Amino acid sequence: MTIQTLEQIITAHAGKADELLVLAEQLMDRYRAIPTSALPLIQQQLGLTATEIQSVLSFYHYPVTDAPIQCRVEVCRALSCHLKSADAVLRHLCGAFGALPDQVTEDGRLLIARVDCLSDCERAPAVHINGEYVAATDLDALVKRIRESLA
Repeated sequence: MTIQTLEQIITAHAGKADELLVLAEQLMDRYRAIPTSALPLIQQQLGLTATEIQSVLSFYHYPVTDAPIQCRVEVCRALSCHLKSADAVLRHLCGAFGALPDQVTEDGRLLIARVDCLSDCERAPAVHINGEYVAATDLDALVKRIRESLA
């Protein structure tokens, strides 16, 4: 499999402003963030304003940074996860790492994000670490798993 460059990923969506979300997902999959350096090219290729781009990225809690995010933790906040104490999971994780929800830590290595749905309702509360489902039933094990991802 050939790894696409940032420019290749963006130019594949040239002239397709309605594909901003698809593009953002691809960048998140590849970089775990939206690289700051990508914003001017996204504007140019998709024909969108900086405000239009930022409104989509902030709505979906996509971080814009050039710092390499080593570990992206996503905690679902949809109804089934909410009912299974997803808020308590989020508070525990943020407390364990001295992090704020939806903000990259000062060292740029960790992001604990609230997301609208991870499509893992049957395993609520759903938590993904770097795109992989991890059971949130044992909070200490979850913290350990995150620490391993940061090592």
